[in-house]
Amino acid sequence: MALDGIVLNSIKNELLSKLIGGRIDKVHQPEKDEIIINIRSNSSNYKLLLTSNSSSPRIHLTTLSRKNPEQAPMFCMLLRKHLYGSNIVDIKQLELDRVIEIVFECKDELKTTVKKSLIIEMMGKHSNIIFINYDSKIIIDSIKRVSESMSSVRQVYPGIPYNLPPSQSKLNPLNTDRDGLINAINTTNSGTLVYNFLYKNFIGFSPLLSKEICYVSNINEGLSLAELSDKALSTLCDVFNDTVSIIKSKKISPAIYINQDKNIYDFHSIKINYYNDCKKQDFYTISEMLDVYYYELDNKNRINQKVSNLLKSINTKLDRDKKKLEKQKNELLSAEDREKYKIYGDLIISNLHVPYENNKLTVINYYDPEQNEITIPLDPKLNNLSLNSQKYYKRYNKLKSAEEELLKLIESTSSDIEYLENILFSIEACKTTDDLDQIYEELAEEGFIKKYKAPKGSNKVKNDILVYVSSSGHEILVGKNNIQNDLITFKHAKKDDYWFHAKGIPGSHVVIKTNGDELQDIEYIEAATLAAFYSKGKNNSLVEIDYTKKQNIRKPPNAKLGFVIYDTNYSMNVNTDIKNIKLKN
Repeated sequence: MALDGIVLNSIKNELLSKLIGGRIDKVHQPEKDEIIINIRSNSSNYKLLLTSNSSSPRIHLTTLSRKNPEQAPMFCMLLRKHLYGSNIVDIKQLELDRVIEIVFECKDELKTTVKKSLIIEMMGKHSNIIFINYDSKIIIDSIKRVSESMSSVRQVYPGIPYNLPPSQSKLNPLNTDRDGLINAINTTNSGTLVYNFLYKNFIGFSPLLSKEICYVSNINEGLSLAELSDKALSTLCDVFNDTVSIIKSKKISPAIYINQDKNIYDFHSIKINYYNDCKKQDFYTISEMLDVYYYELDNKNRINQKVSNLLKSINTKLDRDKKKLEKQKNELLSAEDREKYKIYGDLIISNLHVPYENNKLTVINYYDPEQNEITIPLDPKLNNLSLNSQKYYKRYNKLKSAEEELLKLIESTSSDIEYLENILFSIEACKTTDDLDQIYEELAEEGFIKKYKAPKGSNKVKNDILVYVSSSGHEILVGKNNIQNDLITFKHAKKDDYWFHAKGIPGSHVVIKTNGDELQDIEYIEAATLAAFYSKGKNNSLVEIDYTKKQNIRKPPNAKLGFVIYDTNYSMNVNTDIKNIKLKN
């Protein structure tokens, strides 16, 4: 990812053009490391996103809505107290480093005009959002406090002076001319790769931008400085200067570059020729580009943070249930071997007159077609045959009862395993934290986790069912979890609608609404394809799908959410390509 100093320079320029003079209306903190500031500027409303998330720190304007907690965190309350009604008077970048400072003009308790700053440091795990007094540089607070026990190099907490992050002693490319570049090359170890030299010596340059300069200069990334010919060096200087000129001129070409085969998903604010073989998505502003790029990434990161313990708990229970099922099946095999104990009892009763010795009774086995002899072991503690026969009958009856109980236990354990595997699939398929909240709600309902009591006035989790439209205009409903699966199957579907599900693997319930019409063949295929795509078999070339009328679907008594049975059904094999199936707006 290329959120380097050059991209941040473009963001700073965009924010300067839109937000200077803007008035702060609201401040929210939807996540522990994320701030949203609502700003009214030039008769327009803007939402400024600041995040110190270690995997995606950034600052840009956003149009996306985020869910806010019922009670605002302390840092958010502090910003509201100081910034509400204030105006943005300046936005600065520390040279081309990943540090942005927003300067506000505020009123203090005595209604005196004072300046305060929000400093956003975007440096991986060291990222932070720090609120300071502009003149004294004293820290008011930060979204992440750093004590001496956490870092001996630099502390960040209220009441101490704000110090800039440690300098990397890099050159500023905007102040570097041709002679400066050549001098930097001459004073660097000649064995250094050209690619490494660029991003390790110039502030704001990322590995991607360094690769871009090498690519345009037609220089192999693996070439060392010592191997540069005079012609190659001259070309490198020209391309470097051209790149700097583009940055200075503020000519931006924001775009996302995608190549799934090479696992590339990247972006930059200037045109990247290095990604010529990638699909390119252009944007008008940097903020629009970052909103799109980070939307899915953020959701995945937030979901991963929230589900790590849940996944561990589910996988532990799943492993335990699988071992339990294996043990129950072995016990069932032993129980199925019970008939010999009934035969022993019958033969002993039929031969009470026959003498025995060494605690063994040898008699003719009347249950054997060839009537071979059989030797029955006797319990030496029991002093007659009648008591031995009773013991064998008792063991037979016990195993018979055990078999009935084991069959019930096996069915219950198998159901638990199937359910947990479905839950794992649902978590895997989560696109938003709302999707995840529904799974938590479901697990609480099923008794797998403790029920969470929502605060008064909190919003109920939305059931945002996916709705597609078939070629002939019929709605196709797709459940994203077991709550939604039950909802579309037993609430939304009518008896003549068709129900689809991947055969024998976890997946979504899919229902196509017929509205009393006769469906076209292509519509069956479209619904089946959606069932294949939203299943555990998504990455297979073909997936077998069962489908039937909704009237044939039943839910057994006390069955878990999402569990159904059916007898009459058809099947088809389909691929998982849904690109031609329209999602309803």
